[in-house]
Amino acid sequence: MGAPGSGKGTQAQRLVKQFNIPQISTGDILRKHRAEGTELGKRADAIMAKGLLVDDATMLDIIRDRVSQPDAADGFILDGFPRTQPQAEGLTKLMKELGTPIDSVVLFDVGDEELVRRISGRRTCSLCNKVFNIYTAPPATPATDCAEGSSEHQLFQRKDDEEATVKERLRVYEEKTRPVLSYYSGSGLLRTVRAEGALADITERLLKALAESVAPAPAAPKKSPAKKSAAKRRPVRRPAAKKKAKARPRPVVRRKKTAAKRAAAPKKKRSAVRSAKRLPARARKRAAKRPARRRAK
Repeated sequence: MGAPGSGKGTQAQRLVKQFNIPQISTGDILRKHRAEGTELGKRADAIMAKGLLVDDATMLDIIRDRVSQPDAADGFILDGFPRTQPQAEGLTKLMKELGTPIDSVVLFDVGDEELVRRISGRRTCSLCNKVFNIYTAPPATPATDCAEGSSEHQLFQRKDDEEATVKERLRVYEEKTRPVLSYYSGSGLLRTVRAEGALADITERLLKALAESVAPAPAAPKKSPAKKSAAKRRPVRRPAAKKKAKARPRPVVRRKKTAAKRAAAPKKKRSAVRSAKRLPARARKRAAKRPARRRAK
């Protein structure tokens, strides 16, 4: 993709030679169908006879017919299509149906001043229909490549290539085609190539952009979940700790003595003093004096 004069056709021909895949120009195909009188050509003639542009459905049928041919089995280059966003959306749907999705969309980026210079410098040979540029690709002198065998090309400038017409074409391109670029940029297919400078340098940039588009993308690293700020962080409710139960004293187990042990154990004298807690005050005094009396006796 690119504005008129950005070099799409020139670079497409270089890709055709390098990859041996066809360049599909909808304008050329449409003219061929009309010349051969095919069903698609008759449909296009009926539309153009009313002074209307060929509708998107007819253009998509032309694309479907062309990419289904054997020479496009290994790939193809679309030149001049799509021009509007509805055409781009229809092309995406068509390619999915055919199982041949678009690999890459390349935008040739050239400044407006350079575009006007390139297009206004175009000249066409009236004998062999070859296109030259008096600034970037002038014809050889004498002409050794003219198909009619003439020693000099008969050059003329098309009305579409006049400077005033070129500026209007660029305005229409900006208005109609920019939405298509946004559409492909959103899908991640768009690659931009600076199309100014030597042809070989532009071709090298183009091949690099195509290689990047078909290479498998590196796996994106897994993102760690973002930590919430202290203000947004919800308080964590932890379960209340269970209170430790107080250790109960172990009950004292008094083992009963057997009859043999009781007989062997020495007999203890029964104390005549009762528990002091159970006696009244007067009795406690008397009980306290008894041991002293007994010792005295």
